[in-house]
Amino acid sequence: MKWEDIMKHYSRNDVKREIAEYCSNRWVALHCEEVDKKGNKIMLRYDANKRPLKISSEEDVQRLLLEYTRYKPRSIYASAHVYRTLESRWSLIDRENIVASSPTLDIDSKDGDWRSVIRKAMEVIGLLEKYGIVNSVFFKWSGRGAHVHIHEKAFSEEIRRRIDPVDIAYSVTQFITSKINPEDNVVVEAIIDIQRVFTAPLSLHREVDRVAICVLPENLSDFSIDWTFPESFQHFPDAWRRFSSGEGDELAEKAFINVGPYLFGRKRRRKHRPLDEEILDTIKRLENHWQVF
Repeated sequence: MKWEDIMKHYSRNDVKREIAEYCSNRWVALHCEEVDKKGNKIMLRYDANKRPLKISSEEDVQRLLLEYTRYKPRSIYASAHVYRTLESRWSLIDRENIVASSPTLDIDSKDGDWRSVIRKAMEVIGLLEKYGIVNSVFFKWSGRGAHVHIHEKAFSEEIRRRIDPVDIAYSVTQFITSKINPEDNVVVEAIIDIQRVFTAPLSLHREVDRVAICVLPENLSDFSIDWTFPESFQHFPDAWRRFSSGEGDELAEKAFINVGPYLFGRKRRRKHRPLDEEILDTIKRLENHWQVF
């Protein structure tokens, strides 16, 4: 895909709007066509003043692409985490600055068969439905594989006060992955960590000429790879916006009890408290609120 065609794609109003609204309050990354001294394609995550990249408006999309034109940005990524502020590197280190996080599972086919990815995604979505996630899940074709996202607001403010949002995203993805039947050609991975980013809706893929489109679960059986072509993509804007607050609370509790917390970056108020004590205390607090199933 020529550079002029990449810029033409990102000049579309619908593309800029989707990227800007999804990236709001998320840590943004630009994957570029230019390479570094080691021959690796450049990934930009900070501006010239060492502040996290962010997109707050449609104008920001064009501004960032033009500002870094010399590196030829091709793909736009956004963090799984939603931040209260993104003013400095410290904003990224402080776990208390993360107000919500979207559990996301990565699905890839070893032989490139996109139909097997769809089948696996439908299996994952069906499993999530058994755990109460019905209106807060969406599918995104990322280029060569797919992501299944749970909306971060599927988890109520109350549960996010009791269980850290990163712990929710980490434990839910680990828990669901452990319940998926393994296959030789399709891999489902839980890859949530403190810096994880995923392709933003309507971004181009970093290598293949495909658009990251979002699909509602009820439309997934009709999916065709033709929907991802840059010149004629078919995207469902409601997919990543739809959620039911609180429908993920029971899954969050069950997953956290079974998996435990994500440890990196946790702000410690006391010195070296044992992990098993922390988990047992949390289980006790949860049992006092709701019956554990």
